[in-house]
Amino acid sequence: MKKHLVIVESPTKAKTIKNFLSAEYTIMSSMGHIRDLPKKVLGVDIKNGFKSSYGVIPAKKKLVAKLKEAYKDCDLVYLATDGDREGEGIAWHVKEILHIPDDKTRRTVFHEITSEAIKQAFKKPVKLNMDLVKAYRVRRALDRIVGYKISPILWKKIASGLSAGRVQSPALKLIVEREKEIRAFEPVTYWKVAGDFKTSGGTLRADLVKAKGEAIKDERVSDESILKDIEKLKGADFSVKKNDITEKKISPPHPFTTSTLQQQANTVLGFSSRRTMIVAQQLYEGIDLPEGRTGLITYMRTDSVAVAKQAQAEARKLIESRYGKSFLPAKIPVYKTKSAHSQEAHEAIRPVKVDIIPENIEDNLSPEQFKLYHLIWQRFMASQMNQALSVTHSVRLEKDSYAFKAVTSVLKDDGFLALYSERISADREARGLFEFMEKLAVASSALLKEIETSEHQTLPPPHYNEASLVKTLEAKGIGRPSTYVSIIETLLRRKYVVRNKRQLLLQDIGEVVSDVLEKHFPLITDYEFTSKLESMLDDVADAKIGEKEVLENFYKEFEVLLEKAKTDMETLKKVTDRKCPWCGTNLVEKYSANGKFLYCGAGYKACVYRVYFTEDGGELLPEKKFCPKCAKTMVLRVARRGPFYACSGFPSCKSIIPYGEEKKHAESEPNESD
Repeated sequence: MKKHLVIVESPTKAKTIKNFLSAEYTIMSSMGHIRDLPKKVLGVDIKNGFKSSYGVIPAKKKLVAKLKEAYKDCDLVYLATDGDREGEGIAWHVKEILHIPDDKTRRTVFHEITSEAIKQAFKKPVKLNMDLVKAYRVRRALDRIVGYKISPILWKKIASGLSAGRVQSPALKLIVEREKEIRAFEPVTYWKVAGDFKTSGGTLRADLVKAKGEAIKDERVSDESILKDIEKLKGADFSVKKNDITEKKISPPHPFTTSTLQQQANTVLGFSSRRTMIVAQQLYEGIDLPEGRTGLITYMRTDSVAVAKQAQAEARKLIESRYGKSFLPAKIPVYKTKSAHSQEAHEAIRPVKVDIIPENIEDNLSPEQFKLYHLIWQRFMASQMNQALSVTHSVRLEKDSYAFKAVTSVLKDDGFLALYSERISADREARGLFEFMEKLAVASSALLKEIETSEHQTLPPPHYNEASLVKTLEAKGIGRPSTYVSIIETLLRRKYVVRNKRQLLLQDIGEVVSDVLEKHFPLITDYEFTSKLESMLDDVADAKIGEKEVLENFYKEFEVLLEKAKTDMETLKKVTDRKCPWCGTNLVEKYSANGKFLYCGAGYKACVYRVYFTEDGGELLPEKKFCPKCAKTMVLRVARRGPFYACSGFPSCKSIIPYGEEKKHAESEPNESD
């Protein structure tokens, strides 16, 4: 019997695929990438055509040995990694490291892990897409060059542990720009005025929309004198001047892409982008159901809204049986992807089978899996349904130079909104008001009984949350579906931003780094250039441009900025007027990877006084303490795990005392951040 080796990148994926293939196939996982650029050196030979030096990741050496052993007895090797740039890169690394000749290599590509999809992919294998591999290599080289060339300058001039990145830095700039807008914002006071009118059919509440003959924009009264004038109208008769009904079609949303899934999951479920993708990957790679193990959704890294015709046909069949034929559009919906470089061979994120209804498998899913699957199933089904039809009723009441307006809307045709029970409930509540307004006759009178005035202030632009940041990144062409999570996680890990009640709040060190990069590396922080570079990577994948050409063109501009920054970038350190309480020397302001801090200008050997700042602007002040082991002065430090006292005799003495627990101490090496 012939033996075939199948290599995927995930053990969960391997477990699911194993159910669909015969015994002649051995399925193994590479556990992600098995090769990468070296950690301690650049690994890209700029002078020799930007040749990259890939090596086996140390932690993967045993795994590689197992893969090589398994390959010895096999006739063919099927590389079944994901069908995107990163997946093609993993497949290429496996082929290279195992020295698999072309005639023994088979590349299988699929976008859902179901029995039918897997069997079809193995019947029709393809060749390794070397253009996609080249795009992967260019992306990896660019990221390495930017990170490894700029970061050491930041360490020298600002603080150790900082980093810059090709897509990370423009994303940080977005957050910094928004923070500066918020700071510069000056609130303006305005008032909203509502009136209760007595009519023949009951009481109607309406908002002030015209005063002193002038329309009030957005129903916001900015002239306080109007408030006094309007009070004089209490008890006056107004006339119903207009009673209009307008209809509006509400189109269903398109199926999810990676970006819109992350946005919606953040807004509706409160999931971070990272959590969304972890759970989505679980749904994609396979879930145990009573009838067997299967993937539940299509591939979750995509910017395409295309949908397979068979999936649409199955959705229409289910919609007709559950809701009726009237909920089906006459023509099957066709959604066009906005991204110029979207891979239309990929599909939108959808359930692999619409008849796997979320409620029917809830017991087989974790709470998070159920919520996300329900969101994806509902969105896809909605995308295949009819438009909803909304009817808006508008009544305008006037007297002299003043006017009030009452508006309410109801659904005339539920359409796709039939899937969203909360929207239907709200519609039912509005129906009573709608029917009441419908009966008001034009020219009939309405008595202004009460006036309600509320004071408000204009609000600054909101802080970015993960949903709005991902939306902006996509709109500006920064990053791709596979990178949105890593962008946000890097900003959080570097403490450039913190997550607070779903908001991404800028930290001092993030603003400092962004401003320095904007000044000395405008190429890296420029949105248009970053988007153009992303497009070039797509062009490499489409064989429109060579990998060496992209790298050479980039480095030509980048090198000029790099050499200039080495000499021109200022060291961020300044002497303050604040005196050291221990020795009287002026304190010096500096930055570490954990943010701004103050230290004594007398020098570390003379005085170890330091002040750190908390996220809310408070101060961590040190107490003068002596090492319980060697009697040297203890110095306050801050690491990722929090503040602590460390012996100033480190590394000879490794004694530490947690901040706030001065009576306790332990022997461990301090995690220095500055």
